[in-house]
Amino acid sequence: MTRNDKLLLVAIIAVLALVGVHAVVSGNVVRGGKKVISRVELKNLDPANNGINIEVTQPWYNPRKELSFNVGEADERNFDRFDVTRCLLQCAQELENRDFSRIYLCNKGDRLYYINAEDFKQLGQQYQSGQTLNTLGLYVKIPQVTYTLNDSLAFPVHQGMLGSISDAQDWNTMMTNLLREN
Repeated sequence: MTRNDKLLLVAIIAVLALVGVHAVVSGNVVRGGKKVISRVELKNLDPANNGINIEVTQPWYNPRKELSFNVGEADERNFDRFDVTRCLLQCAQELENRDFSRIYLCNKGDRLYYINAEDFKQLGQQYQSGQTLNTLGLYVKIPQVTYTLNDSLAFPVHQGMLGSISDAQDWNTMMTNLLREN
């Protein structure tokens, strides 16, 4: 092998290494997407959201206009189902005029469910911060408009008083999945 062949081989290996590093770094940036509602903005919506690790992001390449509501690790403070639901409804209210098709509900970046934009925006319109009875009614309504990733309803629609109890159980299941530890 001549000296020129060795230099060419080293150059090819260096280029391949740079391409590999670039792909890994770019993949992480693209996967995270751009922030639509950051943790700071979420706190500005309501001081009770301080320390809650939830963000709404949009992929960099997004032809279908999808958003992600991502529940992250509890790092600054522990938060519960009620905190997550309150943040979800506040985000729905905040995104009322934004153009998107659906919002994915994610746990640490893993998509679990989605809500169509129209249903999500309607939840935001119905949400009024500080009105507890109104908010509790919306908590059990969220599972009724939530879909699995294979486009089927995530939870059955229930009727009557016993249906409300089942809706509350569905909400609990849904929020437990969003808060699960991996």
